[in-house]
Amino acid sequence: MDQTIEQTEIIKNPIESIDADSTSAKTELKNIVFYRQALMKNLSPDLLKPAPHRIGWYVLFATGTIVSFLAIINMNLPWPAKLLLAIIIGLCNGGMGFVTHEISHGAIIKNKTAQSILCYFGSLPFFVSPTFWRYWHNQLHHGKTQQLIRDPDAFPNLKIYKASKFIRFMFPFTPGSGHKRSFAYFFFWFSFHNFVAQTYLRFRNSVFDQLDHKKVTLEFSGQVLIGAALLYYAGLQNFIWVFLIPLFIQNYTLMSYISTNHNLNPLTSENDPLVNSLTVTNHPFFEFFHLNFGYHVEHHIFPTMSSHHAKAVHQELIKQFPENFHVMTKWRAMKNLYKTPRIYKNANELVHPKTLETTKIKSIFN
Repeated sequence: MDQTIEQTEIIKNPIESIDADSTSAKTELKNIVFYRQALMKNLSPDLLKPAPHRIGWYVLFATGTIVSFLAIINMNLPWPAKLLLAIIIGLCNGGMGFVTHEISHGAIIKNKTAQSILCYFGSLPFFVSPTFWRYWHNQLHHGKTQQLIRDPDAFPNLKIYKASKFIRFMFPFTPGSGHKRSFAYFFFWFSFHNFVAQTYLRFRNSVFDQLDHKKVTLEFSGQVLIGAALLYYAGLQNFIWVFLIPLFIQNYTLMSYISTNHNLNPLTSENDPLVNSLTVTNHPFFEFFHLNFGYHVEHHIFPTMSSHHAKAVHQELIKQFPENFHVMTKWRAMKNLYKTPRIYKNANELVHPKTLETTKIKSIFN
């Protein structure tokens, strides 16, 4: 849940509504250029070159999805086998999300047309237009990370929460709300969030004024038609195996990283990735198959760098910024998400809107 879903019903000009005292961690913030210059003194320029070998991951994940999909439909399998294949589809679609993310940043290939084609089919399981994703993620999220309203992935403050019926309705689904339904958050939010943004939000929010709406509508409509045709081919009896279970798993695969990468961090006025982003580590097996996606501070400093090189940047960050660079295991970060509310009282403090219990963000990292 982010504050942009219904912000046009709260304010006409979202930029003018920002309360500087509640949205800016102003002390000792540095920008991305500062970190790039410091790190590149000890890193090879080759790290910033495209990594075309990563296309192999695209082929692997696409093959896993297609083969499993066809096996469920065309083979007379018992339900445990279908369940296993449904899980494989979800895991492969989640993996496709990671590699498509790299492609969209130009980290694998530089040709824009090839990027768009690969991203179109790579994001098909999530029904996300590549044009929309580049604008939403590459431009807004990376350009305005953890800035209230400007970053569509940032959670709202108490003022916006009180003004928005939608956000108040969705709050029980979010980690830290204390409601049982919040455990469903990771399993549906990525798809739900992007669906609402593409069908509703982008037409009502001024931050999307520069978006190519016609192209997004064409791409999104095409993906929906392709998805509908595939579901028709699979038949209603296979809906749970080829769509529902994979949807839950692929959402969890992505959201369990996306939430931990930012939603424990303060809001910032300056785009300082060591303050507004978090690197989460995992078992080496999962880091390998999830393409080092958890190394997110590294990604925000060098978004066009393939995460194949993220660990080299990681080690340099530890050397140069040992006190400011925040790293947490993924499991601990997820536990902290559920132990702390997601609404901001101010830039450096979270508050539960019902109990008004507060948590200082600094205490999460101690």
